[in-house]
Amino acid sequence: ALQRGMHVVTPNKGPLVLAYRELHELAAANGVQLRFDGTVAGGLPAINIGQRDLRGAIVSQLAAVPNLCTGYVMELLADGMSWDEALERARQIGVLEGDGSWDLEGWDAAAKLVILANAVLDYPARLEQVARTGITDLRPGLLRAAREQGRRYRLLAQAGRNPDGTYSLSVAPVPLPPQHPLGRLDRRQMGVVYSTDIYGTIISIIDETDPIPSAATMLRDVLDIYA
Repeated sequence: ALQRGMHVVTPNKGPLVLAYRELHELAAANGVQLRFDGTVAGGLPAINIGQRDLRGAIVSQLAAVPNLCTGYVMELLADGMSWDEALERARQIGVLEGDGSWDLEGWDAAAKLVILANAVLDYPARLEQVARTGITDLRPGLLRAAREQGRRYRLLAQAGRNPDGTYSLSVAPVPLPPQHPLGRLDRRQMGVVYSTDIYGTIISIIDETDPIPSAATMLRDVLDIYA
C-alpha cells in the first residue's frame, strides 16, 4: 500500500517492531502517512501524546503498563486464584488469547516498548535490546503479600535515558507502591508516564473494558490523516 501511494492505518505491531525506520522511509518517499497509534495500549493515545504534545522535550524516563492481560491475571492471582483458574478467567473475558505466552512472557509489552522508543524517543530500538522478564515465574503468594503491603505488581515497560543519549529498555514485573502513578491502576487499566525536561511528568491512563477504544483509535488515525 505504501509503495502504491496509499496512506496506511494499522494496529499491527509486527511490521513496526521489525522495520519501523524502513516503513517510515518508504511512506515518506511515496508522500503518504503511516499511522499506528492503536499498536500500543489499545485506546490510550500514548504515541499521539509523545509525538505531538512532547515536541521539543527530552524524555528522561518512560514507564508504561501497555498490556491489559498481565495486570488482570496478576490481580486474579492476588485474589487467591491458582494460575490455571486465573488463565481460564482471563480467556473467558477475552483478555487472554491462546496459551497466552506472548503476553505472559513479556513479548507483547516488549514489542510495544520498541514502538514507543522509535516513535516518541526517536531511538532506533530493536526487540533484542529489551531486557525482558515475564510474569510466569511469579508465585500467587508473592502477589498476595505485595497487595497486603499496599503494592500492586504490574508488568512495567521502561526506557531510561543514558548520559550518551541512548536508552536502556526493560520489561519486568515490578511491585509498585500506591504513590507511583501506575501503582494505582485497576486491573482493567493501562497507562504511560513520560518524565521530561521541560513539560514535567505527563501521565495518561485508560480504563478499557471493551474493544471500542481500540477500534476508535484507528478512526482517530484516519481523521488525523484527512483533517
